Amino acid sequence: MAVIQAIISFIGRTVGKILSALLDWAVVSLFGRVTGNRKLFLWGMMAAAAAWPILLLGLVAPKAALFFFTFVPLSSSVPPGLVRTIWLAVAVLVPIAVGVTVGVQSPSGRREGLAKSVLRGFPITAGLAAAFVILLVTVPALRATSMVRGRRDTYVPLVTTIESYPVAAKVVLETLERHGIAMASVEPPWWAALPSKLLQRLGEGAFTGYIAEQSAYFRSGELDVVLYPNALLLRGPNGAVARAHALAVEALTGHPDMFQTVSSEAQELERQIQRVWSAFRLNPKAHQNARPLLSRFDDIATEVARRPLPFDDWQVIYRQMLQLGRALGGRRQILEVTLPKENFMSSAQTSHAPIDFETQSLSTRQLLTRLLETISLLVKKEVELARAELKADLRAELDMVKLLVAAGVVAVFGVTMLLVSAVFALTIWMPGWLAALGVAVLLLAIGGLLALVG
Repeated sequence: MAVIQAIISFIGRTVGKILSALLDWAVVSLFGRVTGNRKLFLWGMMAAAAAWPILLLGLVAPKAALFFFTFVPLSSSVPPGLVRTIWLAVAVLVPIAVGVTVGVQSPSGRREGLAKSVLRGFPITAGLAAAFVILLVTVPALRATSMVRGRRDTYVPLVTTIESYPVAAKVVLETLERHGIAMASVEPPWWAALPSKLLQRLGEGAFTGYIAEQSAYFRSGELDVVLYPNALLLRGPNGAVARAHALAVEALTGHPDMFQTVSSEAQELERQIQRVWSAFRLNPKAHQNARPLLSRFDDIATEVARRPLPFDDWQVIYRQMLQLGRALGGRRQILEVTLPKENFMSSAQTSHAPIDFETQSLSTRQLLTRLLETISLLVKKEVELARAELKADLRAELDMVKLLVAAGVVAVFGVTMLLVSAVFALTIWMPGWLAALGVAVLLLAIGGLLALVG
């Protein structure tokens, strides 16, 4: 029994990580990069959309659905028709709320009519719900199958964009092949391709630009590597998976828009680390022990020490900081040390601009003139960037106000439904008109008392 409980707990933690990463990716793809309470609200709405099949189940088996959410059995005195009505209202309100929120909070700035936004919420909710159901079924099934065969499934959180997804796939493939693991690109199986296809077809374009046309799937003997938009899956023998896991996370560190953490605070720190890496990779030899980069490294380290990150995310950030520190100090990464020098040199080549030999022939006065022109251009760009950020902040605040108004309207509807359900429940002991009158008198009394206190 203890072994079975351990297996169930292990699978549960894995499913939780995958679903959490997918929720974060869904929020980013639909609403852009958001933080704070706004992200929590949108995250909760995506979770409600993912739970939509259970809400629909409540129409058929209301007591079973209620027990699934609350783990509390419904009293036999409550009419099933009342509970079914509540489930119907919630099942209709969730897609409507998703559609309105997507229409209001769209990062592209595109505004659609209210009716079109509401109707668009239903296919988006269906796409998210279908993808979650597939993952909820396939992840435990694959885990159990791997355990029976003595294999291992490792899901590495890796949130990417449509631009960084092919780069991430190339980095993983080239890294494994440099270390002697010959990989071949193959057609992904149905369980790897189905979630993305469902999101593309049922989402009606809501996820366009965030999902690759085909999932990257690589195979080498018993080792399988699958890259999702929100995770990297490694399947195979324990030793091969552990080695591939270490090589992949080391190689993926520092590349733009490839996040190995889940929380928004940790991803913001990752973004800062990626910016330093981008500057360093322009010319690694020239930027070794560069004071500006080292100073920025110290600033990020101070911020890491101050932020209360979840431990899993903290470990990732700490490891990435160590990698960045080695690079800035002119030292190779730990696993890259195992490569022959010629392989390392070929992997370290970057696409930075070549040296302009014409510049070397300029006089000091001409160089100073060009320097002043460059500084002037940089100042101008910084001012333009500050203006754009200010406009974005103002727009985000306005969107937040709209979101709060929408949340208030939904909350009013929710409270109204709760009061209606209370009236229906009281009809067991008294006439309906008397129950409604009693609830109204109670609410008026509470309102009058609050008015007197105020």
